[in-house]
Amino acid sequence: MTTTKFSWETEAARYDESRGGEARAQAAAEALESLLPTGVRRLADVGGGTGIIGRRLVRPDREVFVLDLTHAMLRLAEARLPGHAVRASADALPLGDATLDAVTSVWLLHLLPDSRPVLAEFARVLRPGGVLVCTVDKDACHDVGSDIDEVLGELRPRRGNAVGAAEQDATERIVAHGAEFGLEPVGEAAFTAHLRGTTPATLADLIRTDRYQFWARRLAPADRERILADLAVLPGQDRRRPDPSFRLLALRRV
Repeated sequence: MTTTKFSWETEAARYDESRGGEARAQAAAEALESLLPTGVRRLADVGGGTGIIGRRLVRPDREVFVLDLTHAMLRLAEARLPGHAVRASADALPLGDATLDAVTSVWLLHLLPDSRPVLAEFARVLRPGGVLVCTVDKDACHDVGSDIDEVLGELRPRRGNAVGAAEQDATERIVAHGAEFGLEPVGEAAFTAHLRGTTPATLADLIRTDRYQFWARRLAPADRERILADLAVLPGQDRRRPDPSFRLLALRRV
């Protein structure tokens, strides 16, 4: 089987459209906003990609920066937030100590080999009383109890049984790391990723082209082939299954 090596640089052009677009971004931004305290004047959306969420967090009295490592993503973010798209690694932010009122981070921590250094960096740039709002348990949230989830079975990371990089955003881990760096949990929220419902046909295509969740790229060849075969015989190949609901956790800098 021939696969194309995944790259965020090439994914950028289709990232928004393939992941729910404006509707998904609006739902995420509203949930983030619900966990932000009043008086947030300086905010960084770390791993903010194309800026489709970050631009929705801008207010007349609030400055928002989008930070990301991917050049192609940042070109799109710059068009949405001129002068406020910055290339940076999440574990080495080009910001001074205690200079932000808030950090947001959507669908980043689950990608990391180790989320601890990034949590430390988020805590460093937050002022006392500042808030981090991040997605948690991302891969587990994709399990909506559909027939697709039955096919994926125990190969899909779920809360409590995730392994490797897939558990770097597990709630328990984020709370524990946060406590090391003076971050205490203060709230939770959730949002539905509208238009992200998966079909057997689209999921099979994502797996074949190496564009599905990162854990899927580590599947043994036999497991990969079994999943593709089982997906192919599911009814309703183009019928969307329910959209996932993603969890947000807010932590305050003590």
